Amino acid sequence: MKTALGYAKINLHLDITGIMEDGYHSVNTVMQSLSLCDEVSVSLVREPVFDAECNVDGVPTDEKNIAVRAAKLYFETVGADGGAHIVIDKHIPMAAGLAGGSADAAATLVALDSLFGERLGRDKLCELGAKLGADVPFCVACGTHFSDGRGDMLHSFPKLDDSLIFVVACGGEGVSTPWGYRLLDETFDRFVGYIPKDTKALRMAIESGDKYAFAEHIFNIFEAPVLRERPIAAEIKSIMQSRGAICAMMSGSGPSVFGVFEDEQIASKTAEEIRALGYFADVARPIGERYTRCCVK
Repeated sequence: MKTALGYAKINLHLDITGIMEDGYHSVNTVMQSLSLCDEVSVSLVREPVFDAECNVDGVPTDEKNIAVRAAKLYFETVGADGGAHIVIDKHIPMAAGLAGGSADAAATLVALDSLFGERLGRDKLCELGAKLGADVPFCVACGTHFSDGRGDMLHSFPKLDDSLIFVVACGGEGVSTPWGYRLLDETFDRFVGYIPKDTKALRMAIESGDKYAFAEHIFNIFEAPVLRERPIAAEIKSIMQSRGAICAMMSGSGPSVFGVFEDEQIASKTAEEIRALGYFADVARPIGERYTRCCVK
C-alpha cells in the first residue's frame, strides 16, 4: 500500500480569454496548492477490480469516482494486471470549487506510480491527468503554476511566499461550473470584445515578495456575478475582510472563498468564527511542487 496527499487548489487569478470552436471557454489562470488535503491510500489487488471507500458519505465507490477512473487509466497505460483498492480520507469539502476530486485522482496516480517503481514520472502523470479533468495535471504537480487554454497545460510561475496564511471557507451553497460559465456568458455577452487581464502585475508582486501588491492583483472573473447569487459566500468574504485579511476572494467558480492573513492567531480566530456559523473553514499554508519533496509513504 502507498499513501499520497491530494492538495486543495485555489485560483489566484482566473480570467476568460474567449470561447473555443468546441464551445469550451479558454482561460488564463494562476493556481496554488494549499496544505488542506485528502489522504489517499492505494493497495494493489490480484483481481481486475477497481473500487474505493471514503470516510464521507455520498462519495461514489465505483467508476463514478474520478480516483477510481484514474487507477484504471494508470493500469491500462502501463499494461499492468490486477486492480486497485483506494481508501480516501477526505478533508477537502465536496463541490466546493477546491478541486477535491481532482486532488484525489492526482494522489491516486502518484501513489500508483510509486507502487510501480515510478514507471511514468511527473510529466507522463500530468498527461494522464489531462484525460481525466482539467485540474488533475495541476494537482499532480502542485505548487504555483500558470495555465491557459482549457486550464490543463502548466507553465512556470514564481513561487508564492510560504509564510502567507490562508483561511479557506465554504458555506455549502451549490455552484455548478456549467452554471457559472453560463452566468459569465450572460454577464459579458459571450466575451465579444472582452479584453482579459494579464498576470504581469501578479507575477511581479510574487517575485518581489510584496504581499500587499499581491493582495491588490489577485483576480477572479467569476467572483462578482457569482457572489450576487450566493449570499453565504459573500458573507464569508465580508467576515474575512472585517477580521483583517489583507485580501479575500472567491476561488474558481465558487462557492469557496479564501482570505490571506499575516497573523496566524487572527486567521485561526477567523476560521473559528466562520465554523461557529455552521460553515467549513480551515487554516492553510501554500504548498510547493510535489516532486521537490517527499510526498508518498
